[in-house]
Amino acid sequence: MAGKAFGQVPVVAMEALVGETIYLPCNVSTHEPGDNVVLVLWYREDKGSPIYSADTRGREVGSAKRWSDDSMFGDRAYFQFEKEPGELAVQNVRETDSGMYRCRVDFIVAQTRNSVVNLTIIGKRILTHNFFDIKQIFLLGCLCF
Repeated sequence: MAGKAFGQVPVVAMEALVGETIYLPCNVSTHEPGDNVVLVLWYREDKGSPIYSADTRGREVGSAKRWSDDSMFGDRAYFQFEKEPGELAVQNVRETDSGMYRCRVDFIVAQTRNSVVNLTIIGKRILTHNFFDIKQIFLLGCLCF
């Protein structure tokens, strides 16, 4: 689902429930001959430095050197190059994961590409059933002989 623009980049709005796995999209495809992804960086709007990286310099994308900020996702996040578009899978999401995220992709030939996701995590609500709030009316009939 597309939302407002972040600069010149459209914002994708996503929602998930606490505890679910969410897949944040990031287009890593290129149509330039001989081009490949060099580096994928994820930022959160309120953080000045990257919170996740997948570095393919000197290696195949399947062997990318991955790093995740322990104060953010730690081992809950993993970038999936093989998906179309690529995606950052974040497991067991928390309400504190809500925010605006930017994915930056650097290529050998093509220009750097950015994508933005506005992620909202919804806390689970427990519904209770209170029998005292339920009112029923019974109609009793009596036959007298």
